[in-house]
Amino acid sequence: MAISNCAKCGKVFLPDTYTPVCAECLAKDHNDLKIINEYLHDYPLAGILEVATRTGVDAMQILRFVKSGSLRITDAPDPYKCRMCGKDLKKGTLCQDCMDKVADLKEALKKKKDKNPSNRRHRR
Repeated sequence: MAISNCAKCGKVFLPDTYTPVCAECLAKDHNDLKIINEYLHDYPLAGILEVATRTGVDAMQILRFVKSGSLRITDAPDPYKCRMCGKDLKKGTLCQDCMDKVADLKEALKKKKDKNPSNRRHRR
């Protein structure tokens, strides 16, 4: 029997299957995939970065799942609409034009807040 190093953590282990990872890393992969699938069930239009941020699973690991076929990327259903203007979308909840408008509004509110002396705190 040959021993191997785990491709993920480097730990020496005795492989009993055709996987290049130890039992602990394999269990973690299964758990990560389960977490991702549960999140995608609730948020089917989420992108890789959103899924990584919300689940705590590394984005590179998600891409490895996609590459191995454990996870599939699908197109957004047509038509998916912007929440503000109703324009068709492929991802997200706002189109680029509406995201720009929201960013401009936030900037204008910030500037107004900074200029208003009643919002400033004075040290005594």
